[in-house]
Amino acid sequence: MSSFDMAFDDLRRAFFAERPRDVDGIRNRSALYYRRWMLRKVFAIFELSGVPEAWDLDYFWTHLFIDGGVCITDTDMGVLALQTGWSGINVYNHPTECVIANPVLGSFRRTIGKDCVLLHLQYDYNGIGYLLDRYSYLLAACDEAISVNLMNSKVAAVFQADSKAAAKTIEKAYDEIMLGKPMVVLKDSAMMGNRGNDIYFNHVKENFIAQDVEILKHMIINDFLTEIGIANSNADKRERVQSAEVDANNSATAVNIIHWKENLENGIYEANQMFNLDLSIKLREEVRAIESSESAGLSSVDAGRGDASE
Repeated sequence: MSSFDMAFDDLRRAFFAERPRDVDGIRNRSALYYRRWMLRKVFAIFELSGVPEAWDLDYFWTHLFIDGGVCITDTDMGVLALQTGWSGINVYNHPTECVIANPVLGSFRRTIGKDCVLLHLQYDYNGIGYLLDRYSYLLAACDEAISVNLMNSKVAAVFQADSKAAAKTIEKAYDEIMLGKPMVVLKDSAMMGNRGNDIYFNHVKENFIAQDVEILKHMIINDFLTEIGIANSNADKRERVQSAEVDANNSATAVNIIHWKENLENGIYEANQMFNLDLSIKLREEVRAIESSESAGLSSVDAGRGDASE
């Protein structure tokens, strides 16, 4: 490999942070994987009904959650929900115009509340990039720790040699051992402790923490699910879980997306009034089923434990 190829390879590795020693919390491939994984979870929270046939829901959810909002307005292709920017400011520091640049429809502006509705997710008109960045970094860091730990667990012993000849002898002996030879004989000069030659044993089992990191990883995942309103059993790994604690966790989980839900409901109401649409939004049945089933199931488990202790 030429020096140019090596330099380019180092540049590529540095950019994608593929090596365990490289730490890049946002751009590494593991973080990108988790970012996409989290988006699929977020897209499944709400169910949008009464959608016009011309709408593309993948496009809709992507720009709603990533950009923070979409513009619902009338066009030559009918009423559409389009990717948009926004500008202007009113007395409440809210935008007054949607600025649209579409490859098919062209570039144009719409006035919010007059001929368009800016359906936005949050009070600050931002998307959830900050949320995705935080948890994708944490999960990628867990994967990095697991990968490094798995790699280190392969190193059972480190050999010290005081000369190239001794190193070659030890390497040859190690190769023969790995081939399954029942007996390998070394010269005294290459034996452990003689003239600076030595063997250091790595306590592989004692240093193996991948299982603990995996548990931490699942806790981080459950923290993320809590943030997006999906009930989970993050605190339920303990020996005993009171039903009151489970109910409190479910309540906190539901509160996390009330703001999202109210903003979307208000925007959809405005769009229905302005363009005579029949849109409606609600939590998916699966999300609500998870919450209710976990609460009921854990409550029954706790009740069973109570009966047993009595």
